[in-house]
Amino acid sequence: MNGRRLRLFWLAGGMLVALATLAASPASAPVDTARALLLDFRADPARIDRARDLLEAAVSRDEAADTRTLVTLSRAWFLYGENRAATEEARLAAYDRGRVVAERAIARAPGDAEAHLWCAINLGSWANVKGLFRSVLTLQTIRREVDTVLRLDPDNVDGHVMAGSLAREIPAILGGDKAKSEQHFKTARKLAPRLTGVRMELAKLYIKMNRLAEARQELQGVLDEAAPADRSRWELTEVPQAREMLRSFGAAL
Repeated sequence: MNGRRLRLFWLAGGMLVALATLAASPASAPVDTARALLLDFRADPARIDRARDLLEAAVSRDEAADTRTLVTLSRAWFLYGENRAATEEARLAAYDRGRVVAERAIARAPGDAEAHLWCAINLGSWANVKGLFRSVLTLQTIRREVDTVLRLDPDNVDGHVMAGSLAREIPAILGGDKAKSEQHFKTARKLAPRLTGVRMELAKLYIKMNRLAEARQELQGVLDEAAPADRSRWELTEVPQAREMLRSFGAAL
């Protein structure tokens, strides 16, 4: 399994949606400032570092930090691992810290779907780097968290993306199912039609299924999107990847 391809599925480019749908709670200045920093980091990726540090400082001052702050910090650590960590060791540490923070949020608010989502995202990313993605125990934990997300919030876009990616990537003997994968991705696309990461993940599924015309259509849709929901990821990651994928099977741009 190609590790680089797996890295993308945890987010599906949908992180802006996850941020926008965090459970409402009384806002504190640090979390609002951090959310603004993470909203668009195209021109200055160091905004991720500043958001993370701001939130860590807030959490260290308040052991009873609210769920919204903890969930945003978990996301910041994920983004740091994806975009800023210079070594594998640093990436692993970032994902592990993101998981720990998310578990703290779950302990505080077991019914918060976003806390379970970010626990699954960070655990899955950590396991992928470690080469443990197909570990039965790890898969069981990730699947449990994803199932919890969708039970708590059936319209959670990133929950559907993660469910679809799991069903696409793991072997059938471990629960892989490409038909279910397509269903989850199409549900996510219907819920968030401008979330271009969903199209990227659906294109990867169609390539696996040798449905290349449909894969081209999804990839071209990524390039043609005029108002992507997550512009930072679209510009920095998805557009270059979509172009490379189209070139890989001879599509004209």
